This record gives sequence, C-alpha cells and structure tokens, in this order.
Amino acid sequence: MKRKMRKVLVLAVDYDDDISKAGVTTPVVGYSNLVDAALKFGSVFPDDSDLNVLFHALHLYKELKEGEYEPEVALISGSSESHVEAGRKLRDQLSFVLKQVNVGDVVLVLDSVEDELVIPVVQNQANLIAIERVVVEQLRGIEETYVLIGKYLRKAIEDPKYSKIFFGLPGLLFLVYALISASPYAKYAWEITLVFLGIFMILKGFHVPEFISKKWYSSSIYRVTAVLSLASISIGTAFLVGALVARNFSADLRSISTYVKTFLPFLTLSLVVLHTGRLTSRLLRRSLRAWRDVVAVLFIVAVSLYVNNVVDIVMNYPELDILAILYDLKVINVVAVISLSLVAVYVMLSYVERYVLGYAKRT
Repeated sequence: MKRKMRKVLVLAVDYDDDISKAGVTTPVVGYSNLVDAALKFGSVFPDDSDLNVLFHALHLYKELKEGEYEPEVALISGSSESHVEAGRKLRDQLSFVLKQVNVGDVVLVLDSVEDELVIPVVQNQANLIAIERVVVEQLRGIEETYVLIGKYLRKAIEDPKYSKIFFGLPGLLFLVYALISASPYAKYAWEITLVFLGIFMILKGFHVPEFISKKWYSSSIYRVTAVLSLASISIGTAFLVGALVARNFSADLRSISTYVKTFLPFLTLSLVVLHTGRLTSRLLRRSLRAWRDVVAVLFIVAVSLYVNNVVDIVMNYPELDILAILYDLKVINVVAVISLSLVAVYVMLSYVERYVLGYAKRT
C-alpha cells in the first residue's frame, strides 16, 4: 500500500530584499523558478549570504522529496525601507504563496537575526514546523579576515541602510562639534554634541522615523499637523538653548523654572496640534474614537496650565525649599486628582464606546 505523502513548504526568506538588486521579483514559487533566481542572483552577488539561503532551500527541497514528503519551495522578500514595510510585504507575499501551493506546514530557511523577524508573520498564517539557519563557514587566516573586513566596510559605504549609521551619524557629530568649537560657546561643544547623539539614539530606539513615515503617507492632515508640530518643537528648542546659554547652563531653582517656562508653551502647542490633527481625521471618518483625542487635548492643556502656575510661584520664591513649595501647593494631590479624573473619564467613555459598537453590530 502506497503511503500518503506529507506536504510541506520550504520557505526561503530575504528580509531586506537584496534579491531585487539582481532583478529578481518575488515571490518565487517552484524548484526550477528558484534555481533560475539563485543563478541570476549569484551571477551579480556571488559572495552575498542570501545566496547560501537559496541553495540551502533547494538542497532541503531535494532531501525532503527523497523522503516521505511532497515538498514545495518558495522565496519571499521584505523591504530595506523599514521593519513596518518589510513585515507588510512579507505577509502579503506569504499569503499569495500559501494560496498557490495549498500547503499548511512551513520550514523556514534564513541566515540572520534580522530574518528571524519573519517568524511571527509565518506563525500567523501557517504551521511553522522547523527553522533552518544557514551558517557560512569562514577561514580564520589573517588574509581572509582582512577580506571579510573589507567586504563589510564596502557594504557599509554602498548600502544606504548601513552608511547612514556608520558614516552619516559620525559625520553629523563631527560637524556639530566643529561648529560649536568655532563659536563663542566652545566650552560646551562636548555637551551639545552628546545631546545630538542622545536625540538620534532616542529617535532610532523608539522607531520614531518609521512611525512618522507611516503617518505621513496615511493622510494629508497628518502631514500638515506633523510639520506644524515639528516647527513648534524646533522653535521651542531654539528658545530653550538661548535660555540655557543666557543663564550659563545654571541648574538652580530659578534657572530650571525659566527653562520650563520657556519650553512648556511650545511643547503644549506641539502635542495639541498632533492630537487635533488626529481628532480631525477621526471626525472625517465618523469614528467613535474621536473622544479620545478630545480628552487628550483637555488633559494636556490642564496639566500645562497647572505646571505653568506652579513655575510662576517657584520663580517668585526661589529661595524656599522646593519640597516645601510642592507640599504647600499640594502639587502631588492635584496631579493625583487630575490623573484619577482622566482615568475615570477614559474608562466611562470606553465603556460607552464598546456598548455603542456592540449595539451597532447586533442591529
């Protein structure tokens, strides 16, 4: 009696879409098509690690075919623009491949930690039964080490994704340091340079550029509000730097109050503009969630006004102990009341929103 063959999909992954640089369009489905893609890619980039992934997938396909499996093989790729775009593209291509081959079990073939970001995408659409990690063996001689270093340096120069980190960021920091050193504020050159470095690390760490890019292309309203918000923050930062320089970067109570007083209006305006833009977008879509932005704007304005009043009092009595001032003004109590009120309003309106949406679905 002939045994039933078990179907499985051998799926090669190119997360940053290097394969497209050789003119290969993904998804690629089928053994012969993948062989052609591998030869085409290898003729252009013979030393790229993704080439090993393609041939390993072909090798695994032949191994499974000789056993008790009925394998299919395919290649999908993401994007070098951002993780968001890469995830979206991988999801769409995987959905297309699964519909075409009609296979539920998947064996992933990949070669880097970055490629492993595709794992949740696969698990949401198919049954991931195995992961094949391709490790390329390298000789350890001095000559080979120099060649390998040269290869990665060339990649850092030619690949925009790496060149802006290895060359763009240091170049910007050198430029800032040189300009500050040539100015009357040369003694603050290191501090200002570290501020720029810190801002860059925060932006990249929280994926702010990707978030802004996604919002920027999603609506013209977001584009306008983003520009206005950024302008407000930029102007506020310029005034804050002026205040820091004017007070010689002092950290006494009156100086800190001056810094807060200077930057607070611009920060408040920036946040209010952003939430107003989202509120407008939701109102145009007739979304019930518009109330969230109304609550956010009211909360931002209330906190800003209260902080401004506290700073005014602190500036009038800088010689007093800050803890005594905060205690006398009951700052902690007021902040607690505002926060609890916000939570109460948010919970109540969330319940109303769920009730209305549930009623709409039932009817």
